[in-house]
Amino acid sequence: MNIDVRNGLPFIEVTICYRGEELHLKNVLLDTGSAGTIFSADAVDVIGVKVEPGDFLNKIRGVGGVEVVYSKHFDFVKVGETALSAFEVEIGDMHYGMEINGILGFDYIRPAGLVIDSKELTVLAKD
Repeated sequence: MNIDVRNGLPFIEVTICYRGEELHLKNVLLDTGSAGTIFSADAVDVIGVKVEPGDFLNKIRGVGGVEVVYSKHFDFVKVGETALSAFEVEIGDMHYGMEINGILGFDYIRPAGLVIDSKELTVLAKD
């Protein structure tokens, strides 16, 4: 999978699945400095991801400030041909002043065995 560098930041595409509904997302920041993965509430709303009674709300802090998020277990999150099943992500507003549909964090990168080649601008799964 190719990395698209915009404003000095690495963006990739991912495919997500929630309750059997799949969605291909562009503009997902590949972020080894983020402990967790988060997707934009606006982007995932089209496949039925919504806050529901019983969802746990949490505050997260990052470069963009403090944000209230909720968690969901996705059927899978897939980068290229590498998918992690029953993967928990956070959902938030993500109004950061740029076009962004998510942040793929180290909680995905490490267990998926992703190898980031910053010279060739590719992401591969380690066999």
